[in-house]
Amino acid sequence: MDDERLPWHRDLWRRWRERRAAGRLPHALLLSGPAGLGKGLFARRLARALLCDRPDAEGEACGQCRSCRLFRAGSHPDHSVVRPEEDGKIIKVDQIRELRVFLGYTAQYGGYKIALLEPADRLNVNAANALLKTLEEPPGNGLLLLVTAQPARLPATVRSRCQRIDFDPPAAAVAVPWLAARVADGLDPAVLLDIAGGGPLAALAQAGDERWRRRRELLECYEQALAGRIDPIRAAERWTQGDLSENLGWLVGWHTDLIRLKMSAEPPRLSHPDLRSALRRWAGRGTPRVLFGRLDAAVRLRALCATTQVNAPLLLEAFLGDALL
Repeated sequence: MDDERLPWHRDLWRRWRERRAAGRLPHALLLSGPAGLGKGLFARRLARALLCDRPDAEGEACGQCRSCRLFRAGSHPDHSVVRPEEDGKIIKVDQIRELRVFLGYTAQYGGYKIALLEPADRLNVNAANALLKTLEEPPGNGLLLLVTAQPARLPATVRSRCQRIDFDPPAAAVAVPWLAARVADGLDPAVLLDIAGGGPLAALAQAGDERWRRRRELLECYEQALAGRIDPIRAAERWTQGDLSENLGWLVGWHTDLIRLKMSAEPPRLSHPDLRSALRRWAGRGTPRVLFGRLDAAVRLRALCATTQVNAPLLLEAFLGDALL
C-alpha cells in the first residue's frame, strides 16, 4: 500500500511538484483531513521523493537508489518518524526533544532531514511547546510533516507555523471504482464509503470480516442496552474489545443517523444506510430532545476516551446504563 499512488491524490501531488520546482517548499507541512484518505501515505511518498537521489520527471522517487533502498528498509539516517509509543497514547516531550537533536545534525547524505509526526494531534502540551521552538527556529535543511485528522486539537501557534495540505473525501466517481476492485463480492462499496465517512482507506478497512462482525455484534449489544436486557458492566466489556476509537466512531454515527431519521422519514443521507431498519426502530422510541442528548453524550464519550487518560470501561458503563429509550 505504501507504494500505491492513490487516484484522489493526483491533483495534490501535482501542486506539490509545482511548489518544489519553484523552490517554494516550507519547513513544515500540516497534512489534514478526515481519516481514511491516505494522508500518511502521501507524507511518506513525499519524504521518499525528497530523499531520492534520482527522482523522475513526475517528482516521484526512483525506488532503486541507495536512499530509496534505505527508506524502504526503514533505516534512512535522514528520516525520522515520531508516533505515540503505544496505540491511543500521547506523543511525549522527550520524543520531541530527541527529534530536535535529530534535526540539528547535518544531513548525512547532504539533502533534507525529514521528520514525520503521526498523528500530530497526539502531542501533549509540553511536547507541542517543544515542537513550537523548532517551528520558530527551523533548521535550514529540515522538513516537518505533521499528519492529523483533527487539526483543531493542535495549538493555533503550531498550526499557524505550518503550510497546510488539505485532504477532502474524493468524489464517488473516483472512490467507488477504486474500492470495488478491492472488496469482496457482496459488499456494496458505496455503503462502505458512507459508513467510513467518505474515506476510501477507512472503507477498505471496514470491509474486513472481523470489523464487519464486530460492528454487527456491537449493534446487537446496544439494542439490548436500549431495551434494558443486558447488564451495563457486561455491555461495557464488549464495547472495549477491539479498536475502541472505531467502536465509538460507530456509536456517534448511529446517533447522528437517529437524529436524521427523527427529522425525516427518508433523509437524504445516512452514515450507516445498511442499518436503516434498526436505526429507524430506535429513533421511534425517543423524543428529539432525548436523541440529541444521547448524541451529545456519545460525542463527549468519544472525545474523552481519545484525548484524556480516563477509565473507559467505567464511562461506557455509565453511558450504556443510561441508554434506555
